[in-house]
Amino acid sequence: MHLKFLLAKNALLHFYHYQYLNGEDHRYLKSICEVNDSDKTWKLKLRLLCEENNDVIVSAVLADSTPEEQIFLYDKFSRADSFVKIGLKLNVHPNGLQRWRDKFLSKISMMMDYNLPVEDIFSRHKVEALIFSLERIISFLLSYGCYDAIILGKLQEKLSAYHNLLFVINQCIESNSEDIGMQIIRYKILNPNKTVEEIARSLNLSHTTVNKYIHCFQKKFYHLN
Repeated sequence: MHLKFLLAKNALLHFYHYQYLNGEDHRYLKSICEVNDSDKTWKLKLRLLCEENNDVIVSAVLADSTPEEQIFLYDKFSRADSFVKIGLKLNVHPNGLQRWRDKFLSKISMMMDYNLPVEDIFSRHKVEALIFSLERIISFLLSYGCYDAIILGKLQEKLSAYHNLLFVINQCIESNSEDIGMQIIRYKILNPNKTVEEIARSLNLSHTTVNKYIHCFQKKFYHLN
């Protein structure tokens, strides 16, 4: 399995199986870290932070998934059921489920690198998750002063771009404009799983019109990675 897919799989397994520390355990770990600023402790803190960020990312991916996809992810990565067993349950061919797996591993692996998949430019959940994760990792690196200036600069550029995108998304959601393009974008943001065909039917518009405005939005605002 591709390394990035393996890391994404591990993030899913962590999300479904990891039991977070209770209050007493967390205080104990924090007290150890506070009195020990060794290189090993710094790496431990960074690892824990990245694992928590990954959980936020997986949660955002799940939030935008269909009920069937959520069942698949749970059964596959929490219960470790086979593709055949899940396929019988969801009435989906195992080959189709393998494509679902690859799709989600691809999304999660990209977001773990703080990159937004182009098809998710309309997802407020994913943009907010990336902003949250970037703010935490940047703050951590600055606090400890252990960072590469070029890498930190790229992270800060991404954070700024995602803040700008979130502002646009929120403006579209709050807009009462009767402009056709704005109606299409707003509908897509509120219904990220809807296809072009479904949006066209819902808004009584042509497939070509919907596709044009969606591509225009992506071209205008997708310069993030």
